[in-house]
Amino acid sequence: MLTRCKVFLRPALASWVFTFLAAIAVSVPVAAAQATRNSLVIESRDRSGVYSVGQEVTFTIKRAEGAEGVDLEKVAVTIIRDGVDKLDSVPAKKDGEALEVHFTPEAAGWYMCEASVAGEGPRTAARAGVVVSPEKIAPSMPEPGDLDEFWNARRAALAAMPLKTDLKPVEVSDPQVECFSLEAACPQTNPVRGYYARPKGAKPRACPAILFLRAAGVSGNWCKASPQNAASLARQYGAIVVDINAHGMLNDQPPEYYRNLEQGDLRNYWTQGADDRERFYFVGMYVRLLRAIEFLTAQEPWDGKHLITIGESQGGGQALAAAGLDKRVSAVVALVPAMCDFTGPVVKRAGGWPGPVGRDLENEHTKKAIEAVRYCDNMNLAARSRAQTLVFVGLADTTCPPPGIYATYNRLPGVKQIVAYPHKPHSGLPKEDLWIGDISKLQDQFIRRHIESH
Repeated sequence: MLTRCKVFLRPALASWVFTFLAAIAVSVPVAAAQATRNSLVIESRDRSGVYSVGQEVTFTIKRAEGAEGVDLEKVAVTIIRDGVDKLDSVPAKKDGEALEVHFTPEAAGWYMCEASVAGEGPRTAARAGVVVSPEKIAPSMPEPGDLDEFWNARRAALAAMPLKTDLKPVEVSDPQVECFSLEAACPQTNPVRGYYARPKGAKPRACPAILFLRAAGVSGNWCKASPQNAASLARQYGAIVVDINAHGMLNDQPPEYYRNLEQGDLRNYWTQGADDRERFYFVGMYVRLLRAIEFLTAQEPWDGKHLITIGESQGGGQALAAAGLDKRVSAVVALVPAMCDFTGPVVKRAGGWPGPVGRDLENEHTKKAIEAVRYCDNMNLAARSRAQTLVFVGLADTTCPPPGIYATYNRLPGVKQIVAYPHKPHSGLPKEDLWIGDISKLQDQFIRRHIESH
């Protein structure tokens, strides 16, 4: 049983906690373990990648299997702190058939080692990261004083527009599940659009609820709601499930519809309105989360207790935001979540995706963005969550940098766990980290425990 805690679980311990893992995978778009194309491999002395301030960190760089011809003398090694600053005076020294880098961090944060062979280019660079005293990674800025007032105004607008839904039956292959195309209007933004699935014959107050949220993009399959995914989750957990796209796009349209959006209204959508809190694109996205929750909790089969949000990247950011905005969310699975610590550059660290705050802090647009985007920053919304939360972080992820994820995690007041993968980039799970545990199995176990524990 999960216990209330504010401590960090090292990956080895997190893996042990989830020892009796279910074989069924949650339908989150996580790539399987992938073969490395790098000619080098990097390991830190503490295999978990979790260190304390003042504890010496050692990275060891070796030739990858089959790369015996690589000349270690031609390998360039860099240590980057918090995704921004390169550490000086940390030369790589040859030790037999390996290179070693030693340094003692004086500050909490994320330290990533990057090693590349001369002439191979940055795309084939090997990377591994560590996180130092993660519990001490603090918010980059205080939350806006009127954060609750801002979101209460959006809740009031939703309340003034009664929930009306358009449900149309959709065929799925599972005979034990029924599925519907869903549309629900929202004030001042696009409707919620996606799919609603439920077990056939579901009894009143008998089912947990799941809200499945989509990663960034417009035209890729990972961006679009899926009736098959909604039905699969409904069957897997005996749940009522809503799977929505992030933009309120129409369901099941020809490919050109999504390509036109991608090149038109939704081109670089993540930059839209970043200097104005009223127009910042993610405000509308979050309003759709509130409406989707309103729909789920109004369904007769909902058990009134379990409401789980699941997502990866932008979807993980939405999953966290939903819990910060609506206390009925009881559990969150957030894989490499975006929208965490937008204002990281203020304290000289990489900001959370989509990076609306630039490094030139004197730029007028940047100054406005710093004020505007904090209303959608999970780092600020996290303190309002009451959900049990499972977070996955990649210590080689430069898209959704670890410092902002940890800063957000530290503000979560409830039962929580974070599992760090030292070699994981934004997508996929490298074979070097398989010992920690398969992501889909860990989250499946978490969801089942949550449903069964209440």
